[in-house]
Amino acid sequence: MLDALLHRPFDRRSALVGRRLSMLSADVWTVTAFAAGGAAAIAIGHQKYLLGLGLLVLGRVLDVVDGAVARTRGVTAFGGYLDLVLSLVVSAAVPFGFALAMPDRALAAMFLMVGLVARAAALTAPAQAGGALAQGASLVGKSELFAAFALACIFPNWFSMIAYVIGIACFISAGSRVAAVAAS
Repeated sequence: MLDALLHRPFDRRSALVGRRLSMLSADVWTVTAFAAGGAAAIAIGHQKYLLGLGLLVLGRVLDVVDGAVARTRGVTAFGGYLDLVLSLVVSAAVPFGFALAMPDRALAAMFLMVGLVARAAALTAPAQAGGALAQGASLVGKSELFAAFALACIFPNWFSMIAYVIGIACFISAGSRVAAVAAS
């Protein structure tokens, strides 16, 4: 939902960034963003929430860079696939990190992870269902997940509430995407 709104003001600037940083392929930036996200999950698992937040910010910035470089050098099917897979893994790794840090909140983390799986399945399955992938706005995108994870890093005791809210939003997003495919 926020992703589309946030992309518009940065499109011109991202083109400049893409040109300046295109000496490395977008895939390299994607893997580097993944490494930062994975390190964030590890830091969160060790209750180093502010370090985790810093690494999440770094990962998000690198994720923006990989998109800018891809648009500059040319988008590839593999690059888009790699970005999707690694983003989904990081999205699940962060709640796992919170579950490790606070085992009493593991149920909330699992609820969020199931919601993320439903969201991921609904985002990727329409390609096999006749290409209706573009139908319907996603209620939970990368920006919303980043904001939720950032809030949970700043206020770790709120993790369960944040996880349930975002998990419910993921289920709603998946349901609306399935309904859009069914109607097409």
